[in-house]
Amino acid sequence: MIISYSQNFAVIRAPKTGSTSLVFYFFKSGLLDDKQDIYSVEGPYLTWQELENEYKEHGLKRRIGQDIPRGNKKFQDVHLTFNEMCQQELIRPNTPCVGTIRNPLERVASAYNYPKFFLQNVKSTVGDPNQYWDNIKEEIKDQGKVFSFRSKLLKPQCEYFPSHARLFNTENLHEHVKKYILNKGGKVNKRIEMRKNFNNNIGQFLSKLTGHRKQDILDTYAKDYALWEKAYAVCN
Repeated sequence: MIISYSQNFAVIRAPKTGSTSLVFYFFKSGLLDDKQDIYSVEGPYLTWQELENEYKEHGLKRRIGQDIPRGNKKFQDVHLTFNEMCQQELIRPNTPCVGTIRNPLERVASAYNYPKFFLQNVKSTVGDPNQYWDNIKEEIKDQGKVFSFRSKLLKPQCEYFPSHARLFNTENLHEHVKKYILNKGGKVNKRIEMRKNFNNNIGQFLSKLTGHRKQDILDTYAKDYALWEKAYAVCN
């Protein structure tokens, strides 16, 4: 996440929505003030430049480690929700914020493929896409249970954002965020796709998913789908 006190906005990161690319647009925009603004990135890195160097050197081959915050020790999670940030008094309830929103079908497919890149020890245990969704559905039914790693990845996107959030659909992230940054006086030099390789097997996953399970995913994440449709309509 990013909190820009100098520009009065926050960047909220819902997992598996292209949010790594989103924050790198802002890191490279020239809008952030090192003396005022704060952020948190994945892995054992204190700066976004260190994380970028890791991607350049190793691509997607190395597993990202535990989150280590930069600056403020309250930043213990890259994916804090807007409400959690307010509760920690890091932002105000009316702070403007942006984030990415993804079609729930593609998000589930992306979460399915995630262990194949980072958790090699479970590569062979991911299972059939239909069984995968059935298991996830069981895990998220009871909100009182401790979520598994994979079900945490699929926490509803709508729970991350306030009603006033400006959301960019993942497919048109470049167009959305470029306009937003330029309007603030920042710069966008090129398209950024930090984890594009994660999309390779999405079509294969969806092709194996039965029709009623696809509908079940859309029903389970109905609010997310509505937010995605609204953002998608802006650029299409």
